[in-house]
Amino acid sequence: MLRHSRLILFVCLLPLAACSLFIPSNDPRATKDKDLKVAFEMNGWAVTDPRESDLAWVQQQSGDVMLVNSFCGEFQSLPLETLALKTFKDYPEFKPLGKNTLEWHEREAFEMEAEALVDGVKVLLHIRNYRRDHCYYDFVLISPRTRTESSLQAFATMVKGVEFR
Repeated sequence: MLRHSRLILFVCLLPLAACSLFIPSNDPRATKDKDLKVAFEMNGWAVTDPRESDLAWVQQQSGDVMLVNSFCGEFQSLPLETLALKTFKDYPEFKPLGKNTLEWHEREAFEMEAEALVDGVKVLLHIRNYRRDHCYYDFVLISPRTRTESSLQAFATMVKGVEFR
């Protein structure tokens, strides 16, 4: 199961890290937000190698993965929904299941549920994206096969622990 979740993590990180390939940037100096902090600890979730993401956790039993990404100096003109769709558009059988706009940290945020195939495995995706101080952020929950209430609760706890400075 751990090998399976690492494979999903690698395949899912690839397009997130390459997001700027899909969306042209006017600023070649795009960077990560070094001041972003996420206070998250939950039984069964372990910090894992984030590869190109800022932060990543894996749930050992279910194979769920949570990722945090920041892109400063990029993606300032596109709507949040467009960015969310572009992030996952190249996955086979990508299908949005629902979307929501909400206020988060006193600004607009966008959430979307979707399903897709990743390396032939059906996964459920939950993304929240957000823009602040010339940075774009996405917070992603990837669940192989099915999503449990406990994985959504973990995601809610993780985004609750986000601190912008």
